[in-house]
Amino acid sequence: MQNNKIFIVLLLVLSGAIAFAQPSTISPYSKYGPGVIRPNTFARNFGIGGVGIGLRSNREVGLMNPASYSGLEVTTFDVGYTSNSLWLTDGVEAQAETKSYIDHLVFGFPIVKNVWGMSFGFLPYSNVGYNYSKVVEVVNVGRVSVLENGEGALSKAYFGNGFDINIDSTSNFSFGANGYFLFGSITSEKTVLYGDIPGAFNVLNIKTVAVSDFGVDFGIQYTKKIERVDKDALIIVLGAVYVLESDLKTETDEDEISFSGTVESLEIESVNIQNKDVQGLMQLPSELGFGASLEKEHKWIIAADYKTTGWGSIETNDPVFNYKSNYSINVGGQFIPKHDGQKYLERIAYRAGARFLNSHLEINNTGWHEYGITFGLGLPVRRAESSFPRLNVGFEYGKRGTIESGLIEEEFFNLNVGLTINATWFRKRKYD
Repeated sequence: MQNNKIFIVLLLVLSGAIAFAQPSTISPYSKYGPGVIRPNTFARNFGIGGVGIGLRSNREVGLMNPASYSGLEVTTFDVGYTSNSLWLTDGVEAQAETKSYIDHLVFGFPIVKNVWGMSFGFLPYSNVGYNYSKVVEVVNVGRVSVLENGEGALSKAYFGNGFDINIDSTSNFSFGANGYFLFGSITSEKTVLYGDIPGAFNVLNIKTVAVSDFGVDFGIQYTKKIERVDKDALIIVLGAVYVLESDLKTETDEDEISFSGTVESLEIESVNIQNKDVQGLMQLPSELGFGASLEKEHKWIIAADYKTTGWGSIETNDPVFNYKSNYSINVGGQFIPKHDGQKYLERIAYRAGARFLNSHLEINNTGWHEYGITFGLGLPVRRAESSFPRLNVGFEYGKRGTIESGLIEEEFFNLNVGLTINATWFRKRKYD
């Protein structure tokens, strides 16, 4: 039986690594930098506005702050799925599409109960997926059609530990760290068609950037439990996280193809290798975040996060866009009518939240904001002999971008579904 469980773990890890490599966006903003960056939120966090720095649970993996791993009391498996519906408009034309992807695949378990917890898993870091065209007038050339498309993804495999130090009987200090490996590739294609010049060769540029390197992030939490006579206790958690700036190693291949005919039926005239296995760096900024939560045990939680990133310290060679330092604010809450109630609706966790983010990109000297409102449910599932499954469902509606300066406004609706299973896999059986 133990060998079967190990086999299942390895199979899930392998399938997760493959699934996260798939592109899963159509956002034109994914063209820039590493693409659309995905938050480190699971289905529970998703439903409460994406908060998590100041959250702590004995049955949930809190990836947003590795210090929370020390609170795990049972082996925990968590897998998530996201469906992203996106509507794009430039003020004149519109486009809509839905993409789905595996959101995360993680494990967490206590090494020493209430002292040392550990977690590892896979999740997407960023996604690239865009496809658009434009026609421009060039002096002495005429109409030139430019087609651009790209796809790819960066994935994250992480391994983390969290440790707990008791201050007194009602308070403790926790600290933790994640080591992670980012990997994946991004391919971009740019086709230039000279339609008004008879006999002119068109140009197709294909560029692939492979990324693979390590990074690390840290977290701390302070927890205070306030006991109350004849009432459920109140729990206050204060947390902070820091992500180190990273210079990720890259390897670039770039080819330029001259051809006649159309893109669908081209006749290659020449292939010019621009770059082959060229070593380089992709910079990622440092991040600093703070979070707090107040919980009435077994009843309700309210929480808030604030995070800043240092994108402004990273320079680009592209005249079209530049990075700027940004911040995000997340707030949310959860309410359970009666956690041990007889009626099913009483045991459901009802969640809601909101988030605000100013973009780390400026395109054509124009920036924008992003916001979302979220709702979610934590649905208890009939337990088995040694597991306690829960189905978490979250919904988000929001907007990002702008139609100013020739840019695109995006309206999105996200559905997130996650399954959390707490199992006592490593408990020794006792026989009479």
